[in-house]
Amino acid sequence: MKLVVKLSGKVLEDHRLRLDLVRQISELRALGHDLLVVHGAGKQLTELSRQLGIPVVQYQGRRVTDEKTLEAAKMVFSAVNRDLVALLVSQGIPALGLTAYDASLTRSVRRLPMRIEAPDGGFQEIDFGFVGDIREVNRNALQQLASKTYLPVICSLCADDSGQILNVNADTVATEFAIALGADRLVSISDVDGIYLDPKDPSSLISRLSVSDARRLMQQGCFTEGMIPKVETALKAVEQGVTAFQVVSGIKPNALVGAINEDAGTLLTK
Repeated sequence: MKLVVKLSGKVLEDHRLRLDLVRQISELRALGHDLLVVHGAGKQLTELSRQLGIPVVQYQGRRVTDEKTLEAAKMVFSAVNRDLVALLVSQGIPALGLTAYDASLTRSVRRLPMRIEAPDGGFQEIDFGFVGDIREVNRNALQQLASKTYLPVICSLCADDSGQILNVNADTVATEFAIALGADRLVSISDVDGIYLDPKDPSSLISRLSVSDARRLMQQGCFTEGMIPKVETALKAVEQGVTAFQVVSGIKPNALVGAINEDAGTLLTK
């Protein structure tokens, strides 16, 4: 099975969780699965920004990245990537740490200001700063990297044609890579068990979800701000050729292996 695994920064700050995920990645590779890992560092960026006195501004789960925030992002993404790659290598996995702009894996542009619905029901135009949108994925380069020889571990920093580094949502990067590779499964690992009808009600976890049901629930406002970007990228992935998208909690043991066996989290299919 061809797998793209997206790791949230929330599950990478705890060494015990990192070690368990590395063990599962090793197990899946031993079973013959092809893996590519994309990771975020949102929680680490928020913590560093606050330590440095940089305001943390988000709209509908999307971060505004000004110049100071971008410099902080460069630091935390590099640190998270280095720590994860070192742990993978220590366990005998030939991990290769990269950004999403290395080897021209992606071409991105700075996001134009967007109209966002305001709390009062109106609209406001938001400039997200140094936030990027991916325009092209270098499929050949990606396929060469995603061979059985190495395990690519890619952080979600991208760049435009002028060399300006841009902050891109890790779910977006993982989705674009999964589409380009024609992945069988895109697994998003965070600190939530899956998609809920009511985040406050554990019994409302949705184990299986179709594209049409997900769109209906989104229109009904059933998803939290933080879940909206994840669901949007999940829909894009499945509609553009990825067989299935799965959300699981990396806080629970064996979550990644459980996702492959379809007995964990939420599975989104056509």
